[in-house]
Amino acid sequence: MATNTSDAIDDGETNFFDLPQEVRDLIYLRHPGVAWIDITLAPAQVQQPVTSKVCKRMRDESLDVFYGRNTFLLDLRGWKHDDLPKSWTPPTIFKQWIESIGDKNVAKLRSLSFYSHNFKAHVKIHPDKSQQLTLKFGFLQKAHETADGAPPGYSMQLAAKRAEIGLRKFLDEIQDSKKGQPLGVRDVTRICDMIASLQPFLCKRMLLGYQGAVLPSGDVRDWPDTTAHASKCDDCGYHKINRGAD
Repeated sequence: MATNTSDAIDDGETNFFDLPQEVRDLIYLRHPGVAWIDITLAPAQVQQPVTSKVCKRMRDESLDVFYGRNTFLLDLRGWKHDDLPKSWTPPTIFKQWIESIGDKNVAKLRSLSFYSHNFKAHVKIHPDKSQQLTLKFGFLQKAHETADGAPPGYSMQLAAKRAEIGLRKFLDEIQDSKKGQPLGVRDVTRICDMIASLQPFLCKRMLLGYQGAVLPSGDVRDWPDTTAHASKCDDCGYHKINRGAD
């Protein structure tokens, strides 16, 4: 009897799908075999595993593991793999990747990490809790450090706190708007844009135009335009500031 490769992989003795799901998942996890996948520096690892090309069932299972069990990292500092187009900024790379995998696979994502010069942000997606979004935010500068030219009473720690509050509210708004439905391409792209837009606000080189890079509160609607700072700062100026607004 011929084997139906759309449903099973049979080597003549053992059907692969007779193995327990836990064992199959361990096999799928062998690609790419790292703790996290760096979108900007390791584009080859972002490619879907070869097991996704065997048959429909294996594709569904392997992609559930690939997107759901791995952490995908975007390095916002501007470094990228030589194979990527020179004109692509980190947010561009992220958007290209997200759009290429589509809404169906975006819905499988569970862990996204973003690293900048002065902060890191980890976003977790919990489908078992109606697509709840949790945030782990970390400021990477020392507590006693201050920004060049900062106004009286303003500190980088205060800026980081307000940035975290604003980002948390932003994620809550996305979460509430989905009403328990999975995130799509547009939602995750907006999250990336929002996190990237924090860089001028948490940059120590505020003397480059601090009036446009000071966070007055944790309310995103109060946050000023940072174009003046970004246009002068090598660390923050590689991308157009966009907080994901419609």
